[in-house]
Amino acid sequence: MDPTEELILELSQALLALFNSSRGAMHGIYQGSHEAALFEAQGGVIGPGGFNHLGDVLNTARNIQSNRDAAELALNRLQGVGPALGVRVRSLCDPALKLADDYLRIARETNNAATVLRQTDPTRLQGVVLGQGGLGPEIGRTPQALVTNQLNAMSAQLTARGIEPRLIPSTQSALQPVVNSIRQLPLNGREAAAKLAGVLTAMRALISQTAVQAGVIGRARLTAALLGIETALVEFGARLTTPIIIIDRRLLHQLMGVPHVDGA
Repeated sequence: MDPTEELILELSQALLALFNSSRGAMHGIYQGSHEAALFEAQGGVIGPGGFNHLGDVLNTARNIQSNRDAAELALNRLQGVGPALGVRVRSLCDPALKLADDYLRIARETNNAATVLRQTDPTRLQGVVLGQGGLGPEIGRTPQALVTNQLNAMSAQLTARGIEPRLIPSTQSALQPVVNSIRQLPLNGREAAAKLAGVLTAMRALISQTAVQAGVIGRARLTAALLGIETALVEFGARLTTPIIIIDRRLLHQLMGVPHVDGA
């Protein structure tokens, strides 16, 4: 295996790991985990035994960062082998890298807000216990289970106790934008898969466009890169709850002048 092929294999493996991190296999990308982290930073407790949701958010972020770093390293090394090839392949991977960057940015915002709240309002919600997954029978990653909605449902009770029924206290209005960022996250596994499916579809379109131009820039190397990324897309697409056809492999192979074998 020549150096270019090795780098393409490394990139494909890194992309698969990044896809897995972004599909919700770890709970730290969900809205509920981020809201819970802010709630706990103010002394609130979720579930009978409590839980460290901020730790979950940060562990997930570290996993995403590690996989993104691996993809970035492979892309940088690929660019060192062939600058034009590296630029083209990076553009194919941009949708996946952007999704990872969005998750990492929001994790940083949540961590920063939690740090501030631990310093300014560490006991504001002390004694407030919420259900893990919702109140009463509403167990699961649903809108009703979100901390903001549980607090709203308990509004009268909390107000009577002198507790402002808000996730971010009015005295910390500068932190309100983090809640808006959290709203960009998936609510549950279905939404996470849908976000990822959108990324895979965007990559599919870019690969198809690039395949047509494969003869322009380093055809042999670009063809190998396309096939490597294509394999990663097809392999991961089959793992989603609702399998989707990521790309028409017969057409792609035809465009690149690669013999197509059914099932390949």
